[in-house]
Amino acid sequence: MSAVSDVLLAIGVIVELACCIGVLVMGDAYDKLHYLGPATIVGPVCIAAAIVAQEAFDQAGVKSLLTAALLIVAGPVLTHATARAMSIRRRDGEPT
Repeated sequence: MSAVSDVLLAIGVIVELACCIGVLVMGDAYDKLHYLGPATIVGPVCIAAAIVAQEAFDQAGVKSLLTAALLIVAGPVLTHATARAMSIRRRDGEPT
């Protein structure tokens, strides 16, 4: 099981690092929002699966699954709210 959890953890960390680099590299705030999707869905799911593969469904495994579920639900909502707030600021003439 250690090899499976190592691979899942590596995938999750690589996805998170790639998303962070994407946010740093992109110039426009709207382009930066596109990198938040994988960071709130793919990365946490892989990391939670790695914890479950290593620890099974004990306290750490259940907490990691609940945390991943929260990020999957809240991530897109927060991204959409951020885009709407930037859109309103741009409409009112404030810089984003």
